[in-house]
Amino acid sequence: MLWVRGSSDPLPPKAAGNARRPSGRLRLAAHILSLTLVAIVSQPALAQFQAGEPAPSRNDPADTILDGGQVYTPGGWAESIAIRDGVIVAVGDSASVAAFRTGSTDVIDLAGRTVFPGFHDVHVHPLIAGMQRFSCRLPPGAPPDIIAESVGDCASRAEPGEWINGGNWVAAVFEPGQQTRQFLDAVAPDNPVFLYDESHHSVWVNTKALEVAGIDRDTPDPEGGIIERGPDGKPNGLLRETANAMVASVIPPASDARKMEGMKIATDEMLAHGITSFTVAYANSWQLGALARLAREGTLKQRVRACVAWAHDPALAYAAESQLAIRATYESERLKVDCVKIMLDGVPTESHTASMLAPYEDTTGEDDPRPKLGLLLVPQEALNDAVTAFDRQGLHVKMHAAGDGAVRAAIDAVAAARERNGFGGPMHDVAHSTFADPADIPRPRELGMAWEFSPYIWFPTPMAAIDIRKAVGDERMKRWVPIRDALETGALVAAGSDWPVVPLVDPWLAVETMVTRQVPGGSEETLGLQEQVTLEDALRILTWNGARLMGQGDKVGTIEVGKEADLVVTSQNPFDVEPTAVHRTKVEMTFIAGERVYAAGGN
Repeated sequence: MLWVRGSSDPLPPKAAGNARRPSGRLRLAAHILSLTLVAIVSQPALAQFQAGEPAPSRNDPADTILDGGQVYTPGGWAESIAIRDGVIVAVGDSASVAAFRTGSTDVIDLAGRTVFPGFHDVHVHPLIAGMQRFSCRLPPGAPPDIIAESVGDCASRAEPGEWINGGNWVAAVFEPGQQTRQFLDAVAPDNPVFLYDESHHSVWVNTKALEVAGIDRDTPDPEGGIIERGPDGKPNGLLRETANAMVASVIPPASDARKMEGMKIATDEMLAHGITSFTVAYANSWQLGALARLAREGTLKQRVRACVAWAHDPALAYAAESQLAIRATYESERLKVDCVKIMLDGVPTESHTASMLAPYEDTTGEDDPRPKLGLLLVPQEALNDAVTAFDRQGLHVKMHAAGDGAVRAAIDAVAAARERNGFGGPMHDVAHSTFADPADIPRPRELGMAWEFSPYIWFPTPMAAIDIRKAVGDERMKRWVPIRDALETGALVAAGSDWPVVPLVDPWLAVETMVTRQVPGGSEETLGLQEQVTLEDALRILTWNGARLMGQGDKVGTIEVGKEADLVVTSQNPFDVEPTAVHRTKVEMTFIAGERVYAAGGN
């Protein structure tokens, strides 16, 4: 296993290194002994205190104490935590933290379980994720016969003319020419069908859907989109990027009640996986209103940043700017609308929609209708102007960039903003960063911007291993998702799941695969092995780094006195198991500001 040094960021959580450590009672006893010796020689109580504050006493009781576990802190492992009014007031051994205990304190026996800071997922789409529960869902990586069976089953339960929406299909499972509108016509002749691919950047529709949308052989490709066509010049049922909206816009919307239900499903699922903060990566006015309502009701537990969707299209740009003008009406303690999302390209799959600096490897020749270098959806000059304007307003900008061409465009735009506005603006980020040219890796650190990677993509579909590899070639896959390279520059590196592009939002999948670069559980095949990071790095990326990117690093992200108690209690300590078993870690309790917002089994 290749281990690398950590980020140069200050105050990284430090565990006991990457060597195998004694486990169980022996390790815990040894650690408690070492902590006790520190207490004897340096201070009367082991609990940490804020600088300049008097040591708390029994006169300052805790509301909650988590005791008898393994607590992951910036200074090492502790045993107990005391919480008062949602804030951590003590961290140390059981004896010292007991000073904060009274008869009214809720004491939770950790029974040796492990406590980590809450996770920060800086890129999710909760409404889409929640609404997929009500859609025609395809098994991950489903072959054509299973797709036909699944869609046919959905059609059998639908009324004639009722839309069948769902996904997620994988292009790699089809033979050339097999994935057509006629394939779907055969299993759903009486219903329009609309199926997202695994990346949610392409859709597959049948003839009825095209007819309802008014798309035929004479319909031109929209700006930033592709209507794929068969040999006869007619649409073959595959739509890419902005062309998706030509059909999506004619689908009857779900009721507000159903969408609210979907949003609640998604936020609850994230709580069950220990996600205490998340960023909505592409929010429209309805989602902003729904999140604000949930926050007012106290139903929204997490700390949320919402990124308003902006595009180069004048109508979409106006809509985004209108929402930003009234963002204060949505905001609350748990919800901030201080972010703009800009889509710069698509995805580096068979669609060829990610903007690349070099041609795609699987281009079949001059007659291949797919773009050889992908699509850059916003002209550079317009992007520079937009990022500069948002930067001047103090708004964080998150730019979707999967190809190395789009990554360069994003970095160039921030460089333009820094040149015009100076370096006092927000820490903007380039999202996904699936590929990046080596010459561009040092630049975000220099410009005070951040990297956001999507390390969940290993599981469980073959998009990266098959679709992306085939499209870009083996050589570029060696530096796929270059997390280690970015860390070594000292830049801030965070992670987002892009859920529901991945079917599970479990952060432990990302932790393990960042460390192993293998399929969860281990595999002979690896992806970008030279980009491995340590377990400590992976945890920092998903906790404190995410908190910093969301502007919350002073409040949450580490377990320290004075910070709010956003915590997760886990079933195992990932430092005590083999790297390929880290993904088996389960969240048993989640706390936000000291409130227990999730408990496994509902207890």
